[in-house]
Amino acid sequence: MLVGPVGFEPTASCTPCKRAAPALWPDNEKIIRDLGILVYMIWQILFVIILVLLGSAAYAGIQGAPWVPTWKRDMKRVGGLLGLQPGEKFVELGCGNARVCRHLKQQQPQADVTGVELSILQYGVGWLQNRLAGSGVKMKLENAFKHDLSEYDALYVFLMPETYQKIRPKFEAELKPGARVVSYVWPIPDWEVMKIDELEGAPKLYYYER
Repeated sequence: MLVGPVGFEPTASCTPCKRAAPALWPDNEKIIRDLGILVYMIWQILFVIILVLLGSAAYAGIQGAPWVPTWKRDMKRVGGLLGLQPGEKFVELGCGNARVCRHLKQQQPQADVTGVELSILQYGVGWLQNRLAGSGVKMKLENAFKHDLSEYDALYVFLMPETYQKIRPKFEAELKPGARVVSYVWPIPDWEVMKIDELEGAPKLYYYER
């Protein structure tokens, strides 16, 4: 029989003592559960944002300005009819991503150019494009029926046909004498057209003066 130090005699039942290894990571199940909750919350937030964006776009369409952009080749025709001068103020109602506004601002950098848009999505896209391009175009997130038109020298609209009848009284009440108006595709009811710009294979442009 082996005898240990100081007369200690190990027995068959004695086993070496083992220390529990320190926990290096939190409980894996808790991590997975917390990540699942986080992902769920993110999807819920994204879902709400998408609903808001789609809802605002649908509301803009109901108000008479769904996003149907002016053809790129027709923007030059719009600018030619309006003939913006330095210092003049221009507004587009239902401007979408403000592509027409940017074009007119490039044509006449000294004009004050504003776009009014009701759809949050289109407003956001236009605002970002304006900032990236350094265009100097102003954008307002607003209902076209509530935007004051009294300060503008020129106005451009591309709305649904039935909307022109509704917004015409606002034009007549607020636009100052001599203000120039261009309408794309459809004429403004009961207004005398000064000029119709026609191009084969393209929509008509109607020019008016108050």
